[in-house]
Amino acid sequence: MFLDYVKIFIKAGNGGNGAVSFHREKYVPNGGPDGGDGGNGGDIIFVADKDMNTLIDFKFKKHFRAENGTSGGPKNSTGKCGQHLIVKVPTGTVIRDTKSGNIIADLFDDGEEFVALKGGRGGKGNARFAHAQRQAPSFSQLGEVTEEYQITLELKTIADVGLVGFPNVGKSTLLSMLTSAKPKIANYHFTTINPNLGVVQMYDDSFVIADIPGLIEGASDGAGLGHYFLRHIERVRL
Repeated sequence: MFLDYVKIFIKAGNGGNGAVSFHREKYVPNGGPDGGDGGNGGDIIFVADKDMNTLIDFKFKKHFRAENGTSGGPKNSTGKCGQHLIVKVPTGTVIRDTKSGNIIADLFDDGEEFVALKGGRGGKGNARFAHAQRQAPSFSQLGEVTEEYQITLELKTIADVGLVGFPNVGKSTLLSMLTSAKPKIANYHFTTINPNLGVVQMYDDSFVIADIPGLIEGASDGAGLGHYFLRHIERVRL
């Protein structure tokens, strides 16, 4: 199944709370505060992967949350930082803020990374607040709580050549002749409803052809398949 448009929710990890603790040892009077800091929350990181060609992985899983940082402990023990969450998307994926529609990132190259959300900062333990005038602080700092955001993932096919034209004029047939791709071919309109990709081998070189679904007059008003798939010709060179 081909899926090129999806809305998901992402949330970075919360920061861990700082600890309130005092050093207690038999022969050490006035041991003082020793509460450790909380760990930072995990980041949300998107990574482009050339081996993916659809957003189908996001059809049923809509919420992506990084791990929270853990709270600090006694003996100046710092809490563990939350693990970053790596979210893989196909190359050519555009990430938008759903609310404003603004583009946040455009992941074009394989392996390209984008930190969408930074994890929450860990809170400071009471040992951090001790000084000459306040030698036994009985308070600590809470970790930073992060917010959840809705974003839109939009896949734009990356190819060297795009075949654009009316329905049922031979675009899929041409693709099947030039490449080893096996697109569905039939004598009726809109046989192709999703882009098909094929690779042309020329001696030691190669290039990719994309068979784009057919467009008819009035597509901008919703006729036929509409202009929904026009995004797939934005990336082609020819």
